[in-house]
Amino acid sequence: MTTITIRPAIPEDAVAIARAFTPARAAMPGVPVVHTAEEDLWFITNKMLPECNVVVAEADGVIAGVAAYTDTWLEQLYVDPAHHREGIGMALLTHVMRDRPQGLDLWVFQSNAPARALYESQGFRCVELTDGQSNEEKCPDARYSWPGNL
Repeated sequence: MTTITIRPAIPEDAVAIARAFTPARAAMPGVPVVHTAEEDLWFITNKMLPECNVVVAEADGVIAGVAAYTDTWLEQLYVDPAHHREGIGMALLTHVMRDRPQGLDLWVFQSNAPARALYESQGFRCVELTDGQSNEEKCPDARYSWPGNL
């Protein structure tokens, strides 16, 4: 059984976060890879960590997933494919939902059925579908909303 620990990310976690983030993005079904590993590390270091609340999930002491969120948006939630189906995505999402009981919105690619099922299982509802022309990958996406516990 994998032991999962959720904790706040620190700047020194950037490389380890990238080791989970980059393969997770590359493994998304039907979504092209548009950034190099170096670009992902730059994004994590210079945008995600300074601008968002970021938590990591450690599986047996190794960073296996990350969630980044602001006041009302879940900006990123990625789990290293080597750790799929271990409850890491659920642990990260549950943590963020507890920290933001007023509700959250997020974007997810329409082709990412496992992520959509996770969000729907926790009460998120699809409120908008797009053709993807507004995202970097140019892939159809969906906006989900969770009204919170208030």
